[in-house]
This record gives sequence, C-alpha cells and structure tokens, in this order.
Amino acid sequence: MTYPKKELNVACSYLLRLMKPHVELSPEQINVFKRIFHDTLSKRFIGHWFPGKYILVYFGNIILFFLAIPHRGSAYRCLQTKNWKDPVLRSIAERSCLPLHRYLPIIFTMWIGKVPILLFD
Repeated sequence: MTYPKKELNVACSYLLRLMKPHVELSPEQINVFKRIFHDTLSKRFIGHWFPGKYILVYFGNIILFFLAIPHRGSAYRCLQTKNWKDPVLRSIAERSCLPLHRYLPIIFTMWIGKVPILLFD
C-alpha cells in the first residue's frame, strides 16, 4: 500500500479552510490537528487504499468537485458530519481538543480518494 500523504494533506487543508471563518486556531492547534488527522486516517486506510476511476464535474464558476466512482475501500475513506456519529471525526475532534461540530457544516460528507476528494454538503 502506498501512503496517501498528498491526499490527506489536501483533505486536512480543506477542513481547516472550512473551520477558519468560525474559529481562529493557533499554529500549535493547527499542527496538533494535522498530526492527529494524518495519524488517524493513515492507520484507518491500511488495506482500504485502492486505485479508482474519477470524473471531473464543474459546479458553477467557483466550486470544483471530483466525483469518485464507487470502488473497493471507499467506505473507509468517507468522513461525515451528519448527526456527528462518524467515529473517525469524533476521535479526531476529541484527540485534537477541537469541537469540530461547531466549526464544520451540519451535514457534510468527504470521500478521500487516490487524487481527487469528493465533497457533499
């Protein structure tokens, strides 16, 4: 298995950008969040990181979505804020001491794939 470092960097940066309007994080908080995010997800992805097929879709003039065609391991690469039942996001929030439920959209889904990342809100 290849380590999904680039994909985790993109996903983590995107979540930090979503939080930015709602909270001002110190550099230390950002570093702790990044470390915990990478640690948690890289361990979770072991055995669930497979190549897939992608299509590119433009939504309006601003938002660019990459849609992953479902394939092996995709459920393990999904993060959801709906009802805050996602154990992965809850673990990241608890370990980083950040109440993510206050800073991220109420209903938000992200699939982390080989290169693109799928987002729904």
